[in-house]
Amino acid sequence: MSSILERVKDRLPTSGPLASGLTWRISVAVAVVGLAAPALVVSAPPIGLVVGEPAPRTFRASRQVQFEDVRATEQHRDAARDRVEPVLRFDAEAPDRALGRVSAFFEALEGVDPADEARAARLGRQHGVTAETVVAAAGLDEDARRQAARITEDLVSTLMTGRFDDDGLANARLRLHESTSLLRRPEEVRLVVSSVGAAALRPTLLEDTRATAAAREDAAATVPPVVVVKQAGENIVVRGEIVTEHHMDIVASLGLLDGAGPRAVVAAVGLLSLLVGAVAAYLYRYERRVYDRMGELLVVATLFVGMIVLTRAVLWVFPEVSPYTMPVALAPILATLLISPRIGLVMTLVTATGGLLLGLTNGLSVAVVLVSGITAVVAMSSLTQRRSLAYAGIAIVGVTAAAAGVATLAASATVEAAGAAAGYGAAGGLMSVVLAYGLLPFFEHVFGVTTDVRLLELSSPSAPLLRELMAKAPGTYSHSVLAGSLAETAADAIGANPLLARVGAYYHDIGKIARPVFFAENLNGGDNPHDDKTPWLSASIITAHVRDGILLGERNRLPREIVEIIRQHHGDSLVAYFYGKAAGSGQPVYEADFRYSGERPQSPEAALVMLADSVEAALRSISGPSLPEVEAAVREVVREKVDDNQLDDSALTLADIETVVRVYARMLVSIYHPRVKYPSCPMRRPQDAGQRYEPSRP
Repeated sequence: MSSILERVKDRLPTSGPLASGLTWRISVAVAVVGLAAPALVVSAPPIGLVVGEPAPRTFRASRQVQFEDVRATEQHRDAARDRVEPVLRFDAEAPDRALGRVSAFFEALEGVDPADEARAARLGRQHGVTAETVVAAAGLDEDARRQAARITEDLVSTLMTGRFDDDGLANARLRLHESTSLLRRPEEVRLVVSSVGAAALRPTLLEDTRATAAAREDAAATVPPVVVVKQAGENIVVRGEIVTEHHMDIVASLGLLDGAGPRAVVAAVGLLSLLVGAVAAYLYRYERRVYDRMGELLVVATLFVGMIVLTRAVLWVFPEVSPYTMPVALAPILATLLISPRIGLVMTLVTATGGLLLGLTNGLSVAVVLVSGITAVVAMSSLTQRRSLAYAGIAIVGVTAAAAGVATLAASATVEAAGAAAGYGAAGGLMSVVLAYGLLPFFEHVFGVTTDVRLLELSSPSAPLLRELMAKAPGTYSHSVLAGSLAETAADAIGANPLLARVGAYYHDIGKIARPVFFAENLNGGDNPHDDKTPWLSASIITAHVRDGILLGERNRLPREIVEIIRQHHGDSLVAYFYGKAAGSGQPVYEADFRYSGERPQSPEAALVMLADSVEAALRSISGPSLPEVEAAVREVVREKVDDNQLDDSALTLADIETVVRVYARMLVSIYHPRVKYPSCPMRRPQDAGQRYEPSRP
């Protein structure tokens, strides 16, 4: 299935100025500056300092100034007030009120029918007890009720002589329940005493609000005012620092509000243009593949603009947000997964620079951005299996948290502040990972980019096509897995993409699902269906598996790179066996009838799959080969492909081919090495039980 970008490109003009690659690249650069510039402009108001926003530049005192920081002083005094415990006094009337609540309950029982559940519930709500307690009390005879009332009053009176506040009320009620449980009275009496007594208890210590307020004011009065002294030349507010009212007072008194806003705007846009130009020059000089591919170039541009716009949007809504909570590793993660680790490092530098331009980061926080971004690149560039995703995410979160905490400590902050910064860093790292995983499908669909995450999903044996291949063509599946191991190892040795090579090998023969019995690896010793077919028909059936694989891959929305490997893994090579068989029949033979109709490999990974497919099939016909025999067989297969010009477009060098030969030979000899024949061990017969078995000597 084509990406949105590919569908747009189909509608673009193919001739004229707009079709020029340089024109489109310049247009992309201009669009990046045009879209990102407004995000920078809003952070540089023309009048200079604005309360609640980052300072556009650093302001310094032109002379010594001394002032009281009223807000800081009040904060310290509020903290002193909060440290003062409430002043408590004993409520002498509390015992009498508690006994009154007990008496009121028992007086209310007069005339209550235990069977009247509605009245019992209503009475229970009025006195803070359950309906069950009311029913139990109403069911007592008069003597038992008097005893219950007397016992309850005695217990409540005793407990209310103690001194306890709201926190101690629960303990007083627990003591009441314990005392009630020791009574030698019927269960109904104990229930009534315990419930009514607990409902009657109240704290005997109450807060003396006036005394508390006076004590807190006395504590606040002992806090000295916070006096700030600024020496001449000392910073009043640093660029990027949130401007407060006292900053404005000092700057205004010194006459420093001179409105240099327009110059700051021009400078910010100029720096942005230079940054875009520097990135473009780097891509042209060192990442020409990215520069030449419009899809990957647009990914870089989108990440560039998205990083700046997203940061400005967050700062606009939350101007005092900690820089460590921002997803600073998001762009590096996406760039690494979508393109390459080198582009991930570029986006790390761009993110750090963008943070400076936006006033989000400064000083040591820039180091945190760099550490987090580099960690993200390293972690995401080594994905080999699905669980690696979790390990990479944990590494990013942990390193970002540690970097934020250490940077805060390095700024002479307290341990508590460093701990808070580490928490912010962990949140920012987690947000980076979650957003990156969530945005990956969007970038894959829009720009047609295949990520390692997608390849890892396809490499799982539970993937639908691999399950179908395993069920319908088990021999082909085993062959594909082995070819995948060969291609992956060779790709790693020559600097190609190991994961793409392995997954491409897994799927290169899925076209055999349509007619699995016509391929030798799936015969399982049965009759060969080609025996009663003409060489022309057999060759047509064999070569059709490439077309069937392409259709099956496109129908199942396999990535474009995988479909291309399916298309190219045989190139336009000759089906030599059936060509030779046809040539021996005496009939006119045209070589084109026995060649595959695919393309020659256009990438190193496709070439590696082609060679792995051919050498693995060739080695199956050799019995117990030695390393020299395996290497000779591999060289022969590779030589045939080279002589047939199948590797001309693959970008493999002679040194790469030599490395591939050695890797394949070393791996295949370990797979097809001769097995040692061990002497058979006779089965022990039941009548031999109890006899000692002596193995025969070889």
